[in-house]
Amino acid sequence: MQVKSGRNSRTAAFFDVDETVINLTSMSSFHWYYYRNRRKGRGFNALRKSVDMASAFVKFAAYICHALKNDDRHSVYRKYYSSLRGVDESEYCRLADRWFTELDGDSIFNLKVMERLQMHQALGHIVVLVSGSHAPLIRPIGRRIGIDRVIATEVETSGGVYTGRILNRAPLVGRGKAAAVEAFAAEHSVDLSRSHAYSDHISDVHMLECVGNPSAVIGDKRLMAYAREKGWEIILL
Repeated sequence: MQVKSGRNSRTAAFFDVDETVINLTSMSSFHWYYYRNRRKGRGFNALRKSVDMASAFVKFAAYICHALKNDDRHSVYRKYYSSLRGVDESEYCRLADRWFTELDGDSIFNLKVMERLQMHQALGHIVVLVSGSHAPLIRPIGRRIGIDRVIATEVETSGGVYTGRILNRAPLVGRGKAAAVEAFAAEHSVDLSRSHAYSDHISDVHMLECVGNPSAVIGDKRLMAYAREKGWEIILL
């Protein structure tokens, strides 16, 4: 579903975030930060903190083992978000903002990708961050670099706590990520044939294919091989 070119259509640039705009994986990084810092000041003693961190390790190990065994980001995301069931939303979002402010400043950004992102901003293109990661982790990144258009995973809340249910029409991985880009383009009169997309992983190949100007950020050997076969631009970090 590409928006037809016309006088009123616009050009956009869609950027994957983890290992593309930034040089880390936001959910993994925040997972540890959250479990180290939650419930402080609530009589949360050392023993309980140790139990909490052990639980965090078990959950994280399960995510990684599943990812390595099946290379299935869809089910990894589903497991992560279901684990948020019962988590206090206000504390989570407060810690998400603090997590980002405590990262090592501008060193987390991939310089060559940021140069391209800033070029699109200077040209007046619509710049969008697109990520399967949780929206409270991606919005602070967007604010730092002057981007308020964010497509990321939204999780249902009820009574101030997360239910673990993903609210997006489709999970933001694979074809679901491409569908979200196409829906954004239709809503904002974006001509995808003139637009750009950037990612480092083969799971985003559908998103890259739905624009006229795809760029592969070096990292995933499978994506590099596919990009060379298709004649796409490859950005070396």
